[in-house]
Amino acid sequence: MRLKILLLWLALLVAAPLAAAEDACTPDTPVGTVCQLAIDALHPTQPGIGLLQVEQDLAHLGKKPLAKLHKYMLKKRIPVVIGPDAGYYLVDGHHLTRELWTLGQREVPVVIEGRLENPATFWPEMQAHHWAWLADQQGRPVRPETLPRRIQDLPDYPYRSLAGFAQRAGLFDKHDEVYFVEFAWARYLGERLHWAPVTRATLARRLREASRLACQPDAAGLPGYPGRACSQPQP
Repeated sequence: MRLKILLLWLALLVAAPLAAAEDACTPDTPVGTVCQLAIDALHPTQPGIGLLQVEQDLAHLGKKPLAKLHKYMLKKRIPVVIGPDAGYYLVDGHHLTRELWTLGQREVPVVIEGRLENPATFWPEMQAHHWAWLADQQGRPVRPETLPRRIQDLPDYPYRSLAGFAQRAGLFDKHDEVYFVEFAWARYLGERLHWAPVTRATLARRLREASRLACQPDAAGLPGYPGRACSQPQP
């Protein structure tokens, strides 16, 4: 019930467009331009998201004063690539976009990060640029045509949430220019925890287990290893 009340309150706060002054995006919008786009026009480039992380982010947004909340949202620019079908493909910000959609926002400011025009090489190029993640949380390959077409259709990947919380706890580092690193950590943690359930009730325990696993030498090949927390005594 508390979450429903929070969502209603936040939805009222963001009812106004986030960046109405921006021009609408078109297939010819130059790379580097900031423009306005409907959330339903954004195509996911990963197969799932961590809904526990989405819930926590929504609760965090609810603690911001109205002025700071609007300022925070106006600063966000979701990066997209224009594909050969003139579609708009997310390269980051899947969780933020899902949060805004949950709040009732239907348009967002985006920045055109690239344009790829060859349909035969589109997805290989997306992967080469680290603009797409075509594997589930277990690391099994996902065909591009099976990706959900809308942000609201992305299923829950609990270990993606665990990886996101681990990153925030300093168990591995994340750089703004490197996308999707949480999926690599989600697989690593899941395999070593034998995919034990990650829920609100078990999250604290799983995070304690993750704090041990993330600092082990076995994780040395993962992006962001070692995190700043690994220099601290482990519980």
